[in-house]
Amino acid sequence: MCRLLGQKNFAKNLLTKNPQIGLSERMMQFKRRFLSGIVLFVLFGSSLVVLVNAEPSWVMWSKTFGGTDYDQAYSLVKTSDGGYALAGNTYSFGAGDSDFWLIKTDGSGNVEWNETYGGAGYDSASSLVQTSDGGYALAGQTESFGAGLGDFWLVKTDEYGNMEWSRTYGGVGRDSANSLVQTSDGGYAIAGNTFSFGAGEDDVWLVKTDGAGNMEWNRTYGGEVNDGANSLVETSDGGFALAGGTESFGAGGYDVWFIRTNEQGIPEFPSWNILPLLFVAALTVIICKKRLTKNKQNLVRN
Repeated sequence: MCRLLGQKNFAKNLLTKNPQIGLSERMMQFKRRFLSGIVLFVLFGSSLVVLVNAEPSWVMWSKTFGGTDYDQAYSLVKTSDGGYALAGNTYSFGAGDSDFWLIKTDGSGNVEWNETYGGAGYDSASSLVQTSDGGYALAGQTESFGAGLGDFWLVKTDEYGNMEWSRTYGGVGRDSANSLVQTSDGGYAIAGNTFSFGAGEDDVWLVKTDGAGNMEWNRTYGGEVNDGANSLVETSDGGFALAGGTESFGAGGYDVWFIRTNEQGIPEFPSWNILPLLFVAALTVIICKKRLTKNKQNLVRN
C-alpha cells in the first residue's frame, strides 16, 4: 500500500528533477511505475481493492475479511444500495470443511453482514448475482449435498443473506459451476464443467432453471477430452454465450473456446459450417440409398 500511495511523490520528483528527460518519456515512466504499484498491491493477499479517481489525486482503500484459516473471494458485485457483495469460500467459519461465504459491505467496504452456507464437506461459491428482488444468488460446487462427488449448487437468499432455497444439479461424477446469470425470464442459467454427462472426460455444462431453481433444460458441449466453461452471459436475443477452454478442439494443447447458443442452448453454427454438414448428410443419404437398392437387387437374383 505504501508503495502505491507513494506514487504521487514519485510523479512530482520525476517531472521536476529530471529536466533532461523529455516530457513524453517522463510521463511514460510515471505510468509504468504507477501501474506496477497497482499490480503489486492487488496481487498481495486476497483483499478487495477499489481505486477511485478523485481528481487531482488517486484515493484508495482496501479491506480484508477472514479468520485464522484459508478464506477466498471469487465473485464481486456492486449492489443497488451503493455497497458491495462478495462471494467465495471460507475454511475459518461455517459448518464443515469449506463453506460458501457471502459478505455484504457498505460503499466504504465496512461489513454490514455475512452468511455461510454448506455442510460437512467441501462447498465453494464461484459466482454471484444480485437478483431483481434485491436478494442474491450464488453458484458453485458442493460435496456436502447432491448426487455425486461434486455437484452444481445454486443458493438463493433474501436481501440480508437468509437462505430462501437451494438446488443441486449433477450426476455421479464431479460437476462444478463457475458462472451464473439471472435470465430475462426471471430464471437462472449456470455454466461450468461436468464429468457426469457429455461426450468426454470433462465437458462444458449449461443448466437453465426457472425462478425457483427447477431445471428446465441442460446441454453439454465437448469432445473426447477436457473442456470447461468459466464465464457465461445472456445475449440480447435471449440466447447464451459461454467462454472457457478446450482440449478436444482447436490448434493443440488447451485452447480458448467460445460457444454461442440460442435460447434453448442449441449451438448456432455460422453458415459456412452448416453447408459442409448438409453436404455430408446428403452424401450419407445417397450412399445408404444405393446400398439398399443393391441389397434388394441381390435378394431378387437369389
